[in-house]
Amino acid sequence: MHRYSDKKINKHYIYLDSDSVPILLPCLFARYTEVVGKKIELIKRKNRNSALIENVFEEVFIGADASYKICNHLGRFLEWVDKFEGEGNITLSIHTALPQELINDYINEYLITECQSSEAVANQAVNSLKAYYNWLQYFFDNKYKNIGIKSSHIPIARSNSKPSLSVKYLLPQTRELIYQSTNSLLEEIILRNGGELGCRSKENQGFLLKDFNESTQKYKGLLSLFKELKKQPHKEEFKYYLSSLYTKYSRSRFLYIPRYLLEKMEQYFRLERPLTDSNHLFVSNSTNLTRGRCISTKFGTDTFAKTRNKVINEIQNNPDIYSSYQNIEFTNVYHHLRHSFGTDIFYNLCEGANKHFESITTTSAIYLTTANRLGHKVDGQFSNSVTKSYIHSCGLKEQLLKECCFG
Repeated sequence: MHRYSDKKINKHYIYLDSDSVPILLPCLFARYTEVVGKKIELIKRKNRNSALIENVFEEVFIGADASYKICNHLGRFLEWVDKFEGEGNITLSIHTALPQELINDYINEYLITECQSSEAVANQAVNSLKAYYNWLQYFFDNKYKNIGIKSSHIPIARSNSKPSLSVKYLLPQTRELIYQSTNSLLEEIILRNGGELGCRSKENQGFLLKDFNESTQKYKGLLSLFKELKKQPHKEEFKYYLSSLYTKYSRSRFLYIPRYLLEKMEQYFRLERPLTDSNHLFVSNSTNLTRGRCISTKFGTDTFAKTRNKVINEIQNNPDIYSSYQNIEFTNVYHHLRHSFGTDIFYNLCEGANKHFESITTTSAIYLTTANRLGHKVDGQFSNSVTKSYIHSCGLKEQLLKECCFG
């Protein structure tokens, strides 16, 4: 998919699919937005008869600069959708029917967390996608989409405007301090899965006990790997297949679990896990109705936030003890564990190949290996920006190691 601003003939943005065929609805929307100079807004209005507040759609006039930004951000969103073509149910052909959860993932998880976009940029994207999906509902009776920045991501977006105040890379020693500050073995393992395996918070649901099949292939569950622990006492790494059912955008991949972490999982299974018939390794130990059920997709996110606040408070109360440690910010999130894991993989591969990290390109075996370990699409349009983020974090890692008294 590609796009361009046609200023000579159509006077608006043109969006084309991979066969250079115009994508009809976005092109019509661009014409309405840039040529007519309008957008559809959801406005609260008091009903004169009932005195109740109602939400109604209205056409409002906008300027040339606003209309250009709306169409530009829509193009970026469509490019993001296009890079997942053929993976799961995410395709350009059904972009008008995408669930609002996925659209909000683009805003919060992709733009804010992964691309580290500022609050201003995120708000522009929200304004653009609201204008587009409101237009679809107003003229084509499309389902309404509630699009916006999540409250949990507002401070992250704001910190992205101040890069000097927010560090996305956490040193191994910093991560270890966070792991050791958890309240249970379950919490510790979930955070380690982010920093040691590169798991997203929701992917922790993909650790299954029994062997399972996917695409005619059979894969070992955790119970089989626990048996291997005893049979192969000298084996230091165990291969586990993370099913596409639990990964983002249905991209399955192998996880390479170090022995010590698999031993912690086995210990959790024997000693801490509630009795349940669930096939998921990680289950809730709450006293409510969720006890024994698979942990929520946000368990990792919530656990990190709780533990991060605890660690920050501990450091503030004992500055002398932690004087040589890296600063931890309230803007640090669970995803930074995964980003740190990816950075370490990238950095260590560069060291092993005796190459400087700034020389690595998207065609390099080092980049491709790192992308595969994280489940990234290696030939995606945004591969270059992902590579740059690793290069930046490698430089940041070296700087932090020099500043701290360990490493």
